[in-house]
Amino acid sequence: MRLIYAMFTLGLLAACSDGARQDVLTMTVADSGLEVRIPAQGELEASQSTAVTVPPRLRGPQSLAWIRDNFSEVKAGDVVARLDPSRESHNLELERFAFDKLGLDKEIQTEKDTTASRQLNLDADVNDEELELARRFFSEDERVYTKIDIIDQMRNQSYLEARQDYLGWGLDQHDSQAQAEQSLLELKQKSHLSKMNRYENNLAFMEIKAPHDGIFVYRRGWSGEEPAIGDMVWSGMEIGILPDTSRMQARLYVLESEAAGLAVGKRAQVRLDAYPERVFTGTVSQVDALAKPREKDSPVNYFELVVALDETLPGLMKPGRQVTASIDVLDLDTGITVPNQALFQKDGEYWVFVRDGGEFRQQTVEPAQRSLNRTVIASGLQSGDVVALTRPGEIR
Repeated sequence: MRLIYAMFTLGLLAACSDGARQDVLTMTVADSGLEVRIPAQGELEASQSTAVTVPPRLRGPQSLAWIRDNFSEVKAGDVVARLDPSRESHNLELERFAFDKLGLDKEIQTEKDTTASRQLNLDADVNDEELELARRFFSEDERVYTKIDIIDQMRNQSYLEARQDYLGWGLDQHDSQAQAEQSLLELKQKSHLSKMNRYENNLAFMEIKAPHDGIFVYRRGWSGEEPAIGDMVWSGMEIGILPDTSRMQARLYVLESEAAGLAVGKRAQVRLDAYPERVFTGTVSQVDALAKPREKDSPVNYFELVVALDETLPGLMKPGRQVTASIDVLDLDTGITVPNQALFQKDGEYWVFVRDGGEFRQQTVEPAQRSLNRTVIASGLQSGDVVALTRPGEIR
C-alpha cells in the first residue's frame, strides 16, 4: 500500500514539473533585424540669431515695465521693451535733495567758521592791545608801586603773553578744522553726485531697441519661462533674439528614460504640428550631457538636443512652431534579437535559456546593440531557437 502511495506521489510531482515547463513563456528567435526610433518634441528656432539684451551700461537690477509681443516684426531702432524708471527717478530726487542739503550745510558751516574766526581775531587784537599797555606801563620802581603790585603786573603780563600764544594756536587749529569740515562736506557731495550720475545714466537707458530688422522672439530664462512684465532684469541680460530665418533648426526634448543610444550624428525625421503631412530630415548636432527638467519644480527630466535640418522652407518654418520628431538610433536590416527580459547576466557573462527537447538549457551569448526592450545577439543563437522569456521554473 505504501509503495502504491509513493508511486502516486512521484507521478503527481512529475506532472506538476511538466506543467511548470509548459507555463514558461517562450518565443522563437528569427533573423529580423532591429529598428529603434526615439520620440521627441520641441520647436523650431534659427541656427543663427542676434541677441536683444538689456543695455550693458545699465547699473543694478531693473523691473521690466513693457515688452513687445512675441514674434512681432520690428525695424532697426524700434523699442522692443521698456524698463520701469520710477525707482531710478525716486532715487535721483533723493540724491539731489541730499546734495543740495549738503550745499546749504556748507554755507552754514562757512558762516560759522567765519564768525568763529572773527571772534578769535578780535580776541587776539584785544589781547595784543592789553599786552602792549601792560608792557608800556610796567614798572619795577618800588617808590611808585608796592612789591605786590609789581608782582601782579608781572603775572598779568605773563598771562597776556600766554593768552596771545593760545589765541594764535587757536586760529591755526580753527583754520585746519574748518578746512577739514569743508573737505568732508565736499566728499559727501561727491558721493551723492556719483549716485546722481549713475541714476541719470540708468534713466537714459530705460528703452531696449532692436539692433536691426527682424522678428522679435522671446528668450526663455533658466526656468523655461518667457520674460514678463514685472520681471527683474540685469545689465547684459538677454530678453529676446532676432533670428535669421533663412537657416532653421529644431530644438528637441527626449525623456531621460527613452534616451538610450541618443548621440550626435544620428539622423532624425521632423514633422511640423501645423503641417503633419510634411516630413523634414536632419542630423543631431548637439546633445546635452545631463538631463534636466523642462519646467521648474518638475520631477521629469529630459535630454535637450538640436537637430540641424537639411532643408529650410521660410514660408512654413517659423521660429517657435511646435514639432514632433523621431531619432533613428539603431537600424539593422539583419540580426537576431531577443527581448531584454530573456537575457540574464552575472559577473559580465550573459546567457539565455534555450529549449532543448522537453527541457531548457543555459546558453551563453554575446550581446551587441541594445534598445529599451530588445537586445541584438551577436553570437550564441541561431534563427529558429526557442528561448524562455522568464527563468524556467518561475511561474508567471
